[in-house]
Amino acid sequence: MKLWQILAVVGLGVLYGLIEPGRLTYALGHATLYVFLPALLFEAAWNLNVRAMRRQWIAIATLAGPGVLLTAAIIAGALSIVRVPFGPALLAGSILSATDPIAVVAVFRRLKVPRTLATIVECESLFNDAVAVALYRGILLAIGLGAVSAGSVLAITAQTMAGVAGGIALGIALAFVLARLLHGIRRARVQIAATVLCAYGSYFLADYLHLSGIFATIAYGIALRYYERSWITLSIADDVSRFWDIAALLANGLVFFMVGAGLQIARVAYEPVFAVACLAGVAVARFTVAAMLLPFPYPRDWLDVVRVAGMRGALTLALALALPASTPYREAIINGTFAVVLATLAASSLTLVPVVRRAALR
Repeated sequence: MKLWQILAVVGLGVLYGLIEPGRLTYALGHATLYVFLPALLFEAAWNLNVRAMRRQWIAIATLAGPGVLLTAAIIAGALSIVRVPFGPALLAGSILSATDPIAVVAVFRRLKVPRTLATIVECESLFNDAVAVALYRGILLAIGLGAVSAGSVLAITAQTMAGVAGGIALGIALAFVLARLLHGIRRARVQIAATVLCAYGSYFLADYLHLSGIFATIAYGIALRYYERSWITLSIADDVSRFWDIAALLANGLVFFMVGAGLQIARVAYEPVFAVACLAGVAVARFTVAAMLLPFPYPRDWLDVVRVAGMRGALTLALALALPASTPYREAIINGTFAVVLATLAASSLTLVPVVRRAALR
């Protein structure tokens, strides 16, 4: 989808939300996390360039690992200035640290962006979401237990890293087994059905085992594509790719429509101080995270692309709406999330394409 098409679909969703306010708000959180997200993650991972990702793994890991933790900490610090307790502030930071890779990937696939830059931003968007969700669940668990401190944050970080490693291992193992089973099978329907089954199976199995479902699905998609291109050739991989391209297009349209329908614009004004603190934290965090690439030999224009590619969308809203009713500051977090999603969608619609085009030309 092109960026203007994404905005048009969001606009249609907003109109539907004005006619039927709140009807799709609850469905947005659960449908995004458990219906659309596995398919979108697999399709994006299936189309990644593994060789380019290997060459840039340090930059990708820097943005998606320490970058997420730093973003959550900066947003929490901004909220602490307006006297939000540490636990809810850090929870809001983890939610707002999840960027939306869909629009970024859509723009990159239309423009002739250098492969290295495209790989860094697309991988950062994917892995960023995985780390943010793992951090979100850990902090939510700590708040439920009534223990959020510096020590608990370190424990949450260690638990998050363990879940990430376990999810990656599970995804690679499932890809290996599936590639073996598919070797020699020449029926497109069987291969497509198998990839769909394991895309969702890796996500839900990892979640059941308290591992990172997002990392499991991403690792599964990357590993399966690697096997297909290397030593276990899927006989009709082009058919599989076409199916997932169509599935991702439909899922993208539905997700952005539900984002528009789920946005309750009036709620942005309910917690103005909280919302402004969130917006300030997100802006400062994005510039700070992009500056983490300064030691690398990349053109300065590439850092501008990283800065403007930090839009928030469906996953951020889904995490906020999925908060239990007993969570402290739940309504304020949801209202602040609405404000950040609206602001970053508007800012990216004005800046993303020109900045990406300028970086591509240079």
